[in-house]
Amino acid sequence: MSSSDLLQRQLSSNSHRKHHEAYQFARDVSGESFSIADMYAFQNRLQDMSNASWASSQYTQFKFGIRKAIIDAVN
Repeated sequence: MSSSDLLQRQLSSNSHRKHHEAYQFARDVSGESFSIADMYAFQNRLQDMSNASWASSQYTQFKFGIRKAIIDAVN
């Protein structure tokens, strides 16, 4: 996704990085025995991934709302 918006690029980059970290962690521990600590670590990675996606989504909704308000004010 190409964007000239610096914050949007940072949020997208962070979301992509968190997704990659979660999948990489899952790959690293697959096929091995795992402990409760591994399960908590994976859960934390998934939570980070979810938070990053949520932040990006909220920013997109914010931008849409601002643009809509401007258009409504002009009309």
